[in-house]
Amino acid sequence: MPLYFIRHGESQANEQNRFAGQLDTPLTDLGVRQAEQAARRVTALGLKLDEVHVSTLGRARRTAEIIMAGQQHRPDRLVVSESLMERDFGIFSGRNKSLVKKSIGFAGYSEAFHSHTGRPPGGESWREMYDRVAVYYHDVLLPASDAGRTVVVVAHKYIVEMFAIAAAGLPPERYRDLKIPNARPLTEDDLRRAANAPAAAGLLNDLGEIVEIRLPLLVALAAAAGVAAQLLAGVHVPPWVFATSMTLLLGVGTFFTLLRVDPHTLRDTPGSIRPALPLLLARFAVGLALLWGGSSSLPLELAGLFLLLPPALIAPTLSLLWGGDYFFAVRHTVAASVVMPVALLGALAIAPTRETHSGGGLGAALLSYGAVLLVALVLPGIGAQVLRRRDPIRAGALSTNWNWLGGLALVPLAGLATFALTPADVRDIPHLAWQLLLVMAATGALLAALRLLTVAFLRLRRPTAGLGRDLIITQNTPNVFLWLAMAAVLAPAAGSHPSVIGLGVALVFFLAVYGDEHVFRYGHSQDLRAAIRRARPPVLTTPTPQ
Repeated sequence: MPLYFIRHGESQANEQNRFAGQLDTPLTDLGVRQAEQAARRVTALGLKLDEVHVSTLGRARRTAEIIMAGQQHRPDRLVVSESLMERDFGIFSGRNKSLVKKSIGFAGYSEAFHSHTGRPPGGESWREMYDRVAVYYHDVLLPASDAGRTVVVVAHKYIVEMFAIAAAGLPPERYRDLKIPNARPLTEDDLRRAANAPAAAGLLNDLGEIVEIRLPLLVALAAAAGVAAQLLAGVHVPPWVFATSMTLLLGVGTFFTLLRVDPHTLRDTPGSIRPALPLLLARFAVGLALLWGGSSSLPLELAGLFLLLPPALIAPTLSLLWGGDYFFAVRHTVAASVVMPVALLGALAIAPTRETHSGGGLGAALLSYGAVLLVALVLPGIGAQVLRRRDPIRAGALSTNWNWLGGLALVPLAGLATFALTPADVRDIPHLAWQLLLVMAATGALLAALRLLTVAFLRLRRPTAGLGRDLIITQNTPNVFLWLAMAAVLAPAAGSHPSVIGLGVALVFFLAVYGDEHVFRYGHSQDLRAAIRRARPPVLTTPTPQ
């Protein structure tokens, strides 16, 4: 009879982008629904389970319980085995996956996790893991299958991948990351096909890891390439083309961001304003002062709007990459994206600016803001939640294995933004270069002031590490894309072209994200190096005879 293998449903560690290994981490609500969907698939296959073999860890046992409860006939035998436990990841256990990858690099990560000679510091070697799984496959599972018994194994990602190597009869050197999805029932043939997949599949997985590790650098390089390409090509990009492309690319990133988020997480969205309220009020006061006092000056008006921006829609992605709380980043980004423009409209109703009196300017800019928000946040968010509800297993597979596509969308977005904003007519390069430097200096000073304000606030409040990182990310990564959409509307009303101002702001924004990553990665790398030193066994020396 065929053997079936199932990786447990989504765990909290999966959801929070952390290595679990042999740490116990419960299933999320999505993980429970994935297990229920797996139970229905087992029933649809017409299987009468004779044996269920399961890891001792809670997330696998809970998945197995849900699958067994969904069957008409309970299995004759339940085997709980330590041989099916996930690999021990040593000092990496419990750590943010992206920060670990960034700290040790792609080569170090591949060696520790996906090489047949690898061993995470203080953890289990690949060979030790493979040997215990291969022995279990040949000595326990195959005899049961040969005896005509239907067997389902509920285990973990790396354990199921070891079964794939064993079932395919491949040498250890052929192993690579197979990206086994949560809760999808797989036969031996399914595992063999995955293990024998063309090399292109492995290259695609590697691309995803490289994008995750190098995303801010890729974004910064794309921004620089956009400027260079426009200087060479001199092609004018129509505003509607820029706005449409920018919004669609933002929507891709939002879709993958909210695909990870359970609706229960969003219930406290309004409350996410409270931890950041002093920072928001300070920004709001200064922003309105610039807006009201600079209604006859485009740079001051744009600076005021800049301070009134909600967090960028990429803030939750950055939280995942940099070890933040993530859920606060999601809730706060959604709440601030709605609350801040409403508050701005209320302030303008009380004390209108010159443009709101004349019926143009800010009103049209806020309309543009709403359009971008609808297409880039609301619609992708609804789509992501519908998929989570209708097909939990597919939603989990997309979220866990293809989330890097949401980050990758930022690369063409950065290139498109700087290409469209770089003036096509560069006959007066010295003047444009000087103006660009002034804009970048002013924007850099503004972002530096925001960072200093946030750091001072954190020293007073001393929040948890994850919340502190999310506050830094959300308060210092304003939604420059929404600002560009509004600036494109405001500038014609003021009789000025926004290209150089927008280009300077965009370049500083991308460079600031790159710089912030270095700060977070440096702190994590220092901590990780200390943990690696502690995990190394002491070197024994023979005393020199006297």
